[in-house]
Amino acid sequence: MAKPPNPELARRLLDLALEELGSKSPDKVNMRALAQRAGVSPTAIYYYFTSKDELFEQIKFDIMDELGARVAAATARGGSARARLGALIRAYVEWCLERPHLARLLMEELPPQEALTEEKMRKYYAVFFAARDLIEEAVREGDFPPRNAELDASMGQAAIWGIVTQFRAKRVHPRFWDSIDPLVERFIELYFGGKGDST
Repeated sequence: MAKPPNPELARRLLDLALEELGSKSPDKVNMRALAQRAGVSPTAIYYYFTSKDELFEQIKFDIMDELGARVAAATARGGSARARLGALIRAYVEWCLERPHLARLLMEELPPQEALTEEKMRKYYAVFFAARDLIEEAVREGDFPPRNAELDASMGQAAIWGIVTQFRAKRVHPRFWDSIDPLVERFIELYFGGKGDST
């Protein structure tokens, strides 16, 4: 008779994987080591997750919840939509730098999702939806000219990830190796079209 699943153990394994990704790149996370840390046999982990990819698929929404909470906190501080969009961009950059392995897993390692429920779509693309909504609000407030908010939100997220990865790899000019802030602030200025204050 098959052993019934243990939801607490499955959650423990997911939490341990998240913890490991706090200090290790996704390719360095080891299933055998996770099982050992959880106090189970190496084969037991495969009862819950058939592969490391499946394990990572299970934790992606935990990661998105963390990023979404960071973005929500940054944009809840008030001000114009334009100011909140600037806060969103800075919060996204800060999170990517603080949690580089989680960011890389989300932005590069996991396969794209094509069939998501509306609820999961909102979680998975939390930064996109928040940016799109703020762009639309800024247009209504007269702070932006009419624009394609979905295209601009997608382009902005891609550009920010490019800035983060190039900064971390020291592929930007050495003058900017010590701080990403000048790059981010210049991006915000260009993204906003140079009109008004982005703070």
